[in-house]
Amino acid sequence: MRELAEHRHPHLIGVRHHSPALAAVVPALLDRFAPEVLLVELPEELGEWLPFLADPDLVAPVALSGASPDGDLAFYPFADFSPELAAIRWARRHGVEVRPCDLPLAARGDGHRQPQRGASPLTDALRGATTGRDGDDLWDRLVEAAAPGQTPEAVRRAALMVGWALRQDAESVGVDPYDLRREAWMRRVVQGVDGRRCAAVIGSFHAAALLDGPVDSSVPAAGDVVTSLVPYGFALLDERSGYPAGIRDPEWQQAVLEAAGDPEAVEAAAASLIVRICARVRELGHPAGPGEAREALRLAIDLARLRGLPAPGRGELVEAVQTVLTHAEPLGRGRVVARAAGDVLVGRRTGVLAPGTPRSGLAPAVEALVASLRLPGPDSREPVSLRLDPLRSDLDARREVALRRLTVLGVTYGEETATTGVGGGDALTTRWTVAWTPATAATLPVAGLWGATPELAAFGRLRARRAEREKRGGHTPTAVLGDLLDAALCGLPAMVDALLTDAATVLPSSGTLRELLAGLDLLDRLRAGHVPGTPGDVLDAHPLSALELETAAVAQLDGLAGSEDVADARALVELGQRPGVHGLRLEACLRSLADSGTPLIAGAAGAARVLLGLVPASVLGERVASWVDGASTPERRGVLRLGLTGVLAAAGPLLETPEALAPLLDRVEGLADRDFLARLPALRGAFTSVGPAARARVLAVVEERTGDRVDAAGATDPELLAVWLDAEHAAVDALRAHGLLPERRSVGGAGSTAEPAEPTAEPAVDGASARSHVGELPVGVRWRLVLGANGERPAGAARYAAALDELYGRDRGEGAARGDLGADRSSPFPDVREWSEELRDLFGEHVREEVLAAAAEGGRLEAALEIDPGSVRPSVDLLRNVLSLAGGLSESALTRLRPLVARLVRELTDQLANRVRPALTGIQLPTPTRRPGGRLDLPRTLRANLATARRAADGRVVVVPERPVFRTRGRKSNDWRLVLVVDVSGSMEASTVWSALTASVFAGVSALSTHFLAFSTEVVDLTDRVADPLSLLLEVRVGGGTHIAGALRHARSLVTVPERTMVVLVSDFEEGGPVGPLVAQVRELVASGVTVLGCASLDDRGVARYSTSVAGALVAAGMPVAALSPGELARWVGEKVRG
Repeated sequence: MRELAEHRHPHLIGVRHHSPALAAVVPALLDRFAPEVLLVELPEELGEWLPFLADPDLVAPVALSGASPDGDLAFYPFADFSPELAAIRWARRHGVEVRPCDLPLAARGDGHRQPQRGASPLTDALRGATTGRDGDDLWDRLVEAAAPGQTPEAVRRAALMVGWALRQDAESVGVDPYDLRREAWMRRVVQGVDGRRCAAVIGSFHAAALLDGPVDSSVPAAGDVVTSLVPYGFALLDERSGYPAGIRDPEWQQAVLEAAGDPEAVEAAAASLIVRICARVRELGHPAGPGEAREALRLAIDLARLRGLPAPGRGELVEAVQTVLTHAEPLGRGRVVARAAGDVLVGRRTGVLAPGTPRSGLAPAVEALVASLRLPGPDSREPVSLRLDPLRSDLDARREVALRRLTVLGVTYGEETATTGVGGGDALTTRWTVAWTPATAATLPVAGLWGATPELAAFGRLRARRAEREKRGGHTPTAVLGDLLDAALCGLPAMVDALLTDAATVLPSSGTLRELLAGLDLLDRLRAGHVPGTPGDVLDAHPLSALELETAAVAQLDGLAGSEDVADARALVELGQRPGVHGLRLEACLRSLADSGTPLIAGAAGAARVLLGLVPASVLGERVASWVDGASTPERRGVLRLGLTGVLAAAGPLLETPEALAPLLDRVEGLADRDFLARLPALRGAFTSVGPAARARVLAVVEERTGDRVDAAGATDPELLAVWLDAEHAAVDALRAHGLLPERRSVGGAGSTAEPAEPTAEPAVDGASARSHVGELPVGVRWRLVLGANGERPAGAARYAAALDELYGRDRGEGAARGDLGADRSSPFPDVREWSEELRDLFGEHVREEVLAAAAEGGRLEAALEIDPGSVRPSVDLLRNVLSLAGGLSESALTRLRPLVARLVRELTDQLANRVRPALTGIQLPTPTRRPGGRLDLPRTLRANLATARRAADGRVVVVPERPVFRTRGRKSNDWRLVLVVDVSGSMEASTVWSALTASVFAGVSALSTHFLAFSTEVVDLTDRVADPLSLLLEVRVGGGTHIAGALRHARSLVTVPERTMVVLVSDFEEGGPVGPLVAQVRELVASGVTVLGCASLDDRGVARYSTSVAGALVAAGMPVAALSPGELARWVGEKVRG
């Protein structure tokens, strides 16, 4: 150590790359030694940037970088508290030559090897002499924390001692050969100063190596290294961003530097930062006042004194903040405090280059890149359309990767146009519109903060996003999937590997079925080599990823039973079609869903079972036929529409098994006209869900069955035939009423009838009508109406087609690129009133109401206003559809809609109250209790103490009341608090309506204080409207994301007496943020004594759609989860209140 400290050629100043203690004393050390040459640990290629780095107008942090053509990157960030930057600035002020002394970038080779762990007796001894804790940063304890009040020389010697100890321990297992090469080059540079007085500012680990050793005499190979000086930021400098040589909490390090080694100034800096942390905690919605700030500062100072330090260090500051501000809640409030401390201690400072600094970094690199790829550059302003085939063309592959990287960086340059492959699958080609605009030049410097080349910048951006999520509480499936896809498309295998590790943890534990399938699809693309720039062997390190995601996807099926989302049905079928996804659990889930799921999910599960060969196709066909046969009421027609929609989610594969569709085809062709027309809207609505291409394939199956073209010209007018049929039936009824109906009569002619029970068939006009009776709609016309094929409307059935096109005409899905109308390309109805009258004439009042309700669900206000409030049949589905229109209406439009909503709410609330109130009766009456305070309940006391009965001497029976029973006083005021926390995101519409109606019933029970919190990404307290369900429902805005943890945090603020508070969470548990904070909130509620319950749904079916993985985590945290009806929830509440 003495030799190190007293060495004069060179004078050794051992540093760590970011050290406020050394940065503060380096100028004084150099003033005392007065070197003629200053050596700094930088590659020689970066020497050209040293004058600009030392410019007084430069604002740190900044970064030097070097990139070789083969992709090797080197990055050297500098902040004000970097000793090297302090030394370079000193040299500029004093006119001293500065030389880089590290190994050139062109000679680096493979770089560092993986570190080997071995015994570390010296560093362990030094650590034991400070705090004795194994995890402590030795440099921080011996150099940074001890520096305030010390002389510059004492700080230098402490730094050299730490480096020497680390070096001695490293030599026990062997120093990295790369470090040995670097040190040999440093000794070569020292020899090259020609005896001039020099000082070396180098890593303290390397200081001892400059005392003696071999000198590198090799001639490094010439290399084309591109260097740059770019602005940087504190958020990137922090080691939690992924920068391996970073430092923790740069804002704290900057404050320590500005304190200039004065212990009192360091204490003042700690006080300032603690106050800012408390302010940030308050901004995040938690209390933190001056008293807590004062206590945290006192504790930090006391810890420093106990440890023999002159002022609090970073460790003392963090410990004090954690101890005082978290309130012993490490998972809930603790996460908030950690986030606040991170925001304050890391900081948001960004650097600015000095005027006159040459352009470098990302902008020149991008300009050179687009020129080499023959893409528009700064001299081109016209947009260029590209169709890239990256799997067949190497140039297209490089273009694709470059455009993806610029997109991730937010550079305005290329815009992708969506493309769809055959059958709705992923396309192997991409389409882009590319243009260099002023916005491109403006966004490149901002993107340059992440790196000096597109590859480095994209990697840095994704790494920073990943670190930001970890700081905010954890990863979410959506964010991980998005970053994983971006990393793969950007050709960043190292980032793909890290994100695959995240996905293996996050997706199985909190991903929805659709997210899991998206992850599996991406893994399939990677494995097949369909992602340019990312080789398929990136999955070799994750051999079980696909299996784990498939297992989690099967587990999610249990949560789909209550879904009415077509996307869930398609996801279910997609999972069933994946090769290798089999097993007893999948079979059991599909069987359960087919038996007890909603009609939509039951249909999709039945289709999946057929595709997997678990049941014959004929079984599914007969079930579909039963839906058609039973569709005689509005409710059953709804079952037909949803069930058939679920079956058609597998329309393509099912067409290869005609046994599944044959019964449906038979029923459609065999129904009487009136029965067919009553079912037509339901059938049309189901087939519209699959898109025109799939419907065209069904049409081909129909034509193959009939042997004729369905759209043949010259068909008999079926509307005229229908009129004849109606007239014939009316005449037969009149004759029968007067007893004039002959036994049998046959009259020829076009309009004549045969015996009423068995009409004689008319001669067929075409093949399609050959199978029809007189007056019936021909088979071809029926299928044209059901399938809504594009082109001319069916001959003679134009009115039916027009009426249905008004609702179902806009196609989606495969084959709908033009957005044409269904059976025609025109809209024949000038207003909804005319359309409503046409629906009544064609289909009858009940079917008209169903079609108008479906139009209201699709966003047509005029359709809702056509529904008669006085005659409508109240239903939650209709109320939900009408309420979906209320969000963006003017007051005048809302006034027109209010009578319908008021009637529906009033009727439904009355119906619900009749079912719910019996479960709540008696909760205000006196009840037996062992707690003294009320009157003695003598009969119950006698029964409870019969074991103590004995006969006295005079013959009387004496009972000793060892366990008296009392009666509680009747309650007239609020005693229990019920907090309904209701998810109003887009997937919870039905439960939102039921929750509001149920809350209004609870509000009428005086023993309950009912609160209603509606939440999506924000929380709205609607307690003041809970007694008026109409006002409450009109205030609720359904839609948006889901932040359950924030809603429960607000619910906790309403708890005053935990033992008499119930928190009921109504949600599908698809948390939009990390699951960790949500679980923490539940645990804190349970630990405080609050009674909690999770409702996966709240409706009259008791079948839910929810995330099974997140629900399982909440159950483990202490929250029971169930799918309840309002009556079952009322019974649960009554039981809790009665005790």
